[in-house]
Formats: sequence, structure tokens, C-alpha cells
Amino acid sequence: MIAQEKALLDLTAGDLMSHNPIVLHQTTPIRDAARTLMQAYISGAPVVNERGRCVGVISTTDFLRLTWPGKEEMKAAPAASHCQFICQTEQADGTIKTWCTLPEGACILQGAVDPPGGMPQCSLPRSVFMDGQIVDVEELPGTSIRSLMTADPVTVHVDVSVRTLARMMMEAHIHRIIVVDDDQHPVGVVSSTDLLAALARAEA
Repeated sequence: MIAQEKALLDLTAGDLMSHNPIVLHQTTPIRDAARTLMQAYISGAPVVNERGRCVGVISTTDFLRLTWPGKEEMKAAPAASHCQFICQTEQADGTIKTWCTLPEGACILQGAVDPPGGMPQCSLPRSVFMDGQIVDVEELPGTSIRSLMTADPVTVHVDVSVRTLARMMMEAHIHRIIVVDDDQHPVGVVSSTDLLAALARAEA
């Protein structure tokens, strides 16, 4: 959480970062990585090697690369972000149903309402929303994310200033920076949203 007593330009990566980030191993299958991001409602995560050192970052944009060569097969997406309005329940027969918590008719992906008067089912529960497209997780390859991740990610230590963070994001054209310790182990993530939130909370 941001230390509110600090002035905006006195904030550091340690003040802004999300702690205990979800971390993926470089041998994680692409399909599993996409499923992890979707279930956690995040758009990216640091990737580590056998020693736990940050060696890359994977994001929903990387998954888009897999589908771009066959863009004629892409599905038009009604939204551009992970859906935050679904929940899942296990049925008596062991199957999983995914429900939309929005009012009936609020989303075009809603399916049948079961039971009548209940919540509508989600018609595309396995999909990842990103950059105006939908990628079906189950159609992604099972190869590791090592070949898909962005290697040599931009990393910082906890004491890097908010001004430096903003400049690094702009210069590298990225939306997140991985915060690491002295052994290059990920300890947090600072996103562009974190910077905007700090700006919004700053006293005029």
C-alpha cells in the first residue's frame, strides 16, 4: 500500500509495488501460464529460472503473438480485459459451471440462465481477453513460456524513485517493472496503474 504521508516524488518502487507477485517458472507450459494469468485477473507476471532469478516477463500481449499470424482465425472480442465478473461452482457430477455475476443481459457473452431467476452462465469461460481479441486457453500450445516470454526484463530495486520508474516505462514502452532483491529474485511488481493511482492520491 502507498505510504500516504510521502509526497508523490518521494515515493519509491517499494512504496508502489504489489507484494508477493505471482511468479512463473520458465518451463511452465504456455497454456498453463495463460490460465494462471486469467484466474488471477492479471495481465503479466515475472518469469524465473531454477535459481529463482528473474529472467523474463510474460504478458497477455505475448500470447497475442501466437495468434497474430493466423489473424483470420481470431475471434472478435467484446471487451479488452480479463473478466472480473465471473464465479465458478462445482456441480454434483463434478463438472464446473462458470457464472456471470452481472445482471442478465449486461454482457453479450452471457449464456443460459440456470435456474430461471438465477445467474446467467458465461459462454466463454476459458478465454483470455486482450488487445481487442480473445485467445482460447485450451488452443494454446503446451510448450514452455521460455520461447514466448520477453527476456532480459526491466528490473529495479525497492529504492528506485517514482520519477525514474515513470521514465523507464516510457523509454521501454512497457506497462510493468519487476522489483527484485539483490539476488534478482522478484519481490514485487510496479505497473503503470500503480503510478496513476499514486498520482490520483497525491495532494494537489
